[in-house]
Amino acid sequence: MHILLMTYGTRGDIQPFIALAYGLQQTGHMVTLAAPGRFQSLVQQHGLAFAPLTDALINLTSKPQFANASNPGTGFLKKISSILKLRAQGRDLQGALLDDIFETINRLRPDKIVFHPKAFGALAIADHFAIPAILAQLIPALIPTRAYPHIGFPNMADCRKYNLLTGKLVKGLVNLSLRNSLRDWASKRHKAIPYQKFDILKSQKFGAITILNAYSNAIIARPNDWPKKAAVTGYWFVNDALYEPSTEMTSFIKNSQKLIYIGFGSMPAANPQKTAQMLIDAVKQANAQAIIATGWGGIASDVDWPSNIYAVREVPHEWMFKHVKTAIHHGGAGTCAAALRAGCPSIIVPFFGDQPFWAKRLYTIGVAHQLIPSSKLDAKCLASAISDILATPQVHETAKRIAKQISHENGVATAVDLILNGTEIAA
Repeated sequence: MHILLMTYGTRGDIQPFIALAYGLQQTGHMVTLAAPGRFQSLVQQHGLAFAPLTDALINLTSKPQFANASNPGTGFLKKISSILKLRAQGRDLQGALLDDIFETINRLRPDKIVFHPKAFGALAIADHFAIPAILAQLIPALIPTRAYPHIGFPNMADCRKYNLLTGKLVKGLVNLSLRNSLRDWASKRHKAIPYQKFDILKSQKFGAITILNAYSNAIIARPNDWPKKAAVTGYWFVNDALYEPSTEMTSFIKNSQKLIYIGFGSMPAANPQKTAQMLIDAVKQANAQAIIATGWGGIASDVDWPSNIYAVREVPHEWMFKHVKTAIHHGGAGTCAAALRAGCPSIIVPFFGDQPFWAKRLYTIGVAHQLIPSSKLDAKCLASAISDILATPQVHETAKRIAKQISHENGVATAVDLILNGTEIAA
């Protein structure tokens, strides 16, 4: 059997699919992973076949408009203007991604397709070619439930009708938006693609699809009112054996007593130099040592770092978090998963998207400090959070306990079984 995995986004959207692809390949099946071209070497170093998708949509994150839209310091009018410009550019570039998805499916003609919601076109195109498709999501964003509100809405105490309504509202709006994108593209390129009744949870050819949710029941329990084909599999983790730290980093880790990690990935900053200095001051005030991942521009790298800080551009979280006492990050799904797996408490500074949801969730289950809004981040509050979390044994004990629960799960094996056998989950 040839299985095509299709994902899109940043590294946090790609890495779990690498783990899943490798797991499927180990069962003897042919697997191809389609992802943005920039991740080709990352995918291929795990011995996987790769199909490139356009980088154009991801490249929007390097635009000034993206920094303005996500920076809490941006004025209201400028922020709205930036968001509208990004949406317009995104609509224009969505067609290029759909072209690549169509070309890949048409060329490979796989037996099954597993797709990330950002590669939603895979479902409609799979229907066109009569190929069964499976949705794989990293956050509980698309299935309405009475158990909790949609992640973009605030909690209302024990209001199950409200919870379900928010989920249905978001699902309806998402389907409408995706349907419009498919219509605009198909009318120009492939008129036979079925888009009129597009539903991201339902194949027009085969009916309700299997939905894999790649996180742990220990973090978010599977609701009883979900469809039988919707599973919480556990996380999909990549083996970290490929990473080899430098001699200098190894020595720094060995000689640090209160070692923390700080990194915000691709999150932008209005003044990267100022952000770097703020972090230097916070680490000093907390009397700690830090490994700082400067990422893609949010933290300046051309800085005279003090001896208590070791700076790198990036380092695999699944490796790094085993060596630090706490991790300060933006709260992306992949980063949270790595921290949970390592039993490493978090201090989360969310910027947008699902990040506030994960920040609140990790705080609720006792493995993170109360979130720090990015608009209020300064050296004093960050130093206070670092000191608090380092001096609170309970949060470290809870993190280790949950990490142990996660270690007993095999999310990849569960997902592989569902992909290959289509087993329904008991409601």
